[in-house]
Amino acid sequence: MTIIGARIRAARHRRGLSQKQVGDALGINDRHVQAWEAGRRNPGPKHLAKLAEVLGLDVRDLLPRRT
Repeated sequence: MTIIGARIRAARHRRGLSQKQVGDALGINDRHVQAWEAGRRNPGPKHLAKLAEVLGLDVRDLLPRRT
């Protein structure tokens, strides 16, 4: 699981949402959400803002922090 995937999963669980509910809110298949959480893919810029909104986060909360 990637950093982004772990953050998506944790935020989704905190909000009590299923992968399907997140996918429906974004207008995509829940398999995309599953792939993001598993680290097989990352959400593209097209979905990041809406994903953050659905999860109650700022986009920066999803992205890895620079050290």
